[in-house]
Amino acid sequence: MKRDQAIIIGGGMAGKLIAAAISPYFHSVLILEKDPKPENKNTVRKGIPQANHIHALLHAGDQALERLFPGFQNDMVNRGSIKIDSLKDLAWFHHGVWKLRFPSEDSTLLQTRPLLESYVEEKVGEIENVTYTYGIKVESFILTDDHSGVRGVEILQENKTKTIFGDLVIDTSGTASFTKGWLAKLGELVPEEKVDIGLCYATRKFTLPEAPKDFKIKIIYPDPAAKETMGGTLSLVENNQCFVTLNGYLQTLNPAEVKDAEGFINKTSCLPLPDIFEEIQAGTSETETAIYQVPQIRWCHFERVSLPDGLLVAGDSLCRIDPVFGQGMSIAALEALAIGDYFAAASPMGDMKKLQKKLAKIIAPVWLMVISEDFRYEGVKGKKPIGLKVLQWYVKQIFLLSAKNKTIYKDLVKVTNLVRPPTILFKPSTIKEVLKHK
Repeated sequence: MKRDQAIIIGGGMAGKLIAAAISPYFHSVLILEKDPKPENKNTVRKGIPQANHIHALLHAGDQALERLFPGFQNDMVNRGSIKIDSLKDLAWFHHGVWKLRFPSEDSTLLQTRPLLESYVEEKVGEIENVTYTYGIKVESFILTDDHSGVRGVEILQENKTKTIFGDLVIDTSGTASFTKGWLAKLGELVPEEKVDIGLCYATRKFTLPEAPKDFKIKIIYPDPAAKETMGGTLSLVENNQCFVTLNGYLQTLNPAEVKDAEGFINKTSCLPLPDIFEEIQAGTSETETAIYQVPQIRWCHFERVSLPDGLLVAGDSLCRIDPVFGQGMSIAALEALAIGDYFAAASPMGDMKKLQKKLAKIIAPVWLMVISEDFRYEGVKGKKPIGLKVLQWYVKQIFLLSAKNKTIYKDLVKVTNLVRPPTILFKPSTIKEVLKHK
């Protein structure tokens, strides 16, 4: 039996993917986006400043979108996305060593965020019972008479306050979400983990005289052990262009120094290796420098409080992850599948608290992976997990072995692409190699 109406706050990737996933189980799905509608497919919405930067889908995200929109990968390639062999076409310098490169069966898509998001929005727009509305700000939730559940939202549209009712409200509005503060007023304090990373992203799009011959994406990762804090990536994108991104932790990348093209190019010479600097010197910068700053990452533990029935929190409203690892969209896609699968099985609404806990289980291993790496930088502040030093030592051996052991590198790629759990890195054969390597 279908439920009546679901309301999704926030029309970003998480909101759109969740709408597609739950659309078979509701008569109506309404997406409420506060930003005005973009002028065209290439325009970046104000609410997604990270859209000006590199976006490569991980394998988990790619598989999730293929499930939600059959034919996704072929469609994206036809629109200009670049399909690459994830191991052969990626040149990755990590913790002072180059990863192995060899032909594999794993593929990745490279493209700009507007190309990807415009495709997803177009596909969601084809779903008859999903309505996407721009220019609507959600100001509060509406509670049932006994305050046990949420039965809708109060919105501001064209300076008028209105009420929209629904069986389910999902907050995917991102870091600006009001849900945590709203719950605090009701006496429910949401625990959160915060790690101060002082990250700054700077990106420019370039046209090169000719495309690189031996790679399609190159990542130069800083080595924290060598006190390095700045890394860079060169990624091919559609229209025979490339994105170059610099990322610096702990406020070590000053936006003023990379504001113009000359300053940006010169800054790439400060990376651990000169590869990217040498690639772009003869190139033409096609854009201004886009800056995206992430002072801290945060995980709000909504699964640990008593949420009103009918309310769910997902996407960046739930957890803002370090974007250097490129996992945000794929986490959102996995959450969307989990929410869709839940409503496929639950009747009529089931226990929403179990679903919120399921989303937390998706985040938990990724969060641990990310903060374990972020805490390698002296000066990063936050609550450190138990056994961090041992975990960091072991994982670093995995990183170093991935420069010469194909099996271990394949397993590492599966873990970092969120298609296998981190436990596969602790197989007896792998532990033996780690102990031999030390």
